[in-house]
Amino acid sequence: MRKRKRPKASDSWVDRVEMVIASVLQLSIGAVVVGALIETQWLLAFNGAVVLLLSFTPAIIERRFRVPLPVELTLVTCVFLYASFALGEVRDFYEKFWWWDLALHGVSALTVGVIGFLGIYVFYMTRRVRVAAGWIATITFALAVSVGTLWEIFEFLMDWYFGFNMQKSGLVDTMTDLLINAAGAAIAAAIGYFYVYKEDSLLGRRVIEAVARHKNKNEEPGSDE
Repeated sequence: MRKRKRPKASDSWVDRVEMVIASVLQLSIGAVVVGALIETQWLLAFNGAVVLLLSFTPAIIERRFRVPLPVELTLVTCVFLYASFALGEVRDFYEKFWWWDLALHGVSALTVGVIGFLGIYVFYMTRRVRVAAGWIATITFALAVSVGTLWEIFEFLMDWYFGFNMQKSGLVDTMTDLLINAAGAAIAAAIGYFYVYKEDSLLGRRVIEAVARHKNKNEEPGSDE
């Protein structure tokens, strides 16, 4: 009988540290929301509440679809949202650093693409869905580009109806953001495509370890009680 490989103690320790960091970032975003409410900055409070909700997306996906996800996914999501909202909007990093918006758009497309790939791959790995690697890459790319496009539409509507300046230089800013989004999405799609063939990467191993821990936990006596 094949003996199961238990997770290393160091892995559990790293996971706990990553979750603590993610929780601290979520609390920081929550504090900004509370401060905005106290100062009656309703738009800032609304944006912060949306960002805070988005930071729980990996946990919601994990519970809703009963698919295990690596802790790194939660950490990366929280870091990106904190950099975009708390640093970019609240601390005016968008004004202080010209490259901040471009960097976040590229990272956001890459992050969304990786999240999309992970969601598809978990189903693929557990044999709930069987599709070719090319389709996985196509879906990953399309998802990331779609999210980026929806964000640009949101910026346009906010500028048009509420008089904001989210698009900065207008058409040039929008097209630059879309190009950066497409580049990040392409990188995420390439990562997904080649991983399905080689099935050996740090990201892939973390997903597999998460699935294995989840499966072993469910198979323990009394786990269904």
